[in-house]
Amino acid sequence: MDVIDWQALRDNCAGDDALVGEIVELFRREAPGLLADVERAVGTKEPLAIKRTAHRLKGALVSLAAPQASMLARDLEQAGTENDLSRVGALGAALAHEMTRLLAALEQSPPLAATG
Repeated sequence: MDVIDWQALRDNCAGDDALVGEIVELFRREAPGLLADVERAVGTKEPLAIKRTAHRLKGALVSLAAPQASMLARDLEQAGTENDLSRVGALGAALAHEMTRLLAALEQSPPLAATG
């Protein structure tokens, strides 16, 4: 599975390459802080904080069309909602790993070239 579904991102932006670029740049700027918030929440094991921070990150990931990272953020949000702290450590680690891959992909591949 690709880290980013470039075609879905382009479709979400109605084919507007400038908007694709804006979304990518906004994500690049915001992602480290969003992930840090999630990691702090996971570290404190506070279900409401986990739910809220994972939800915010999930929204950004959905906008970016990052399927695997979105799914992990969704699962982490659900764990927070259900007070299921037994899964948050593993989910948080998996999400951090996927975010590393995602940010690397954004640095290596210009979005407009990838969308063709």
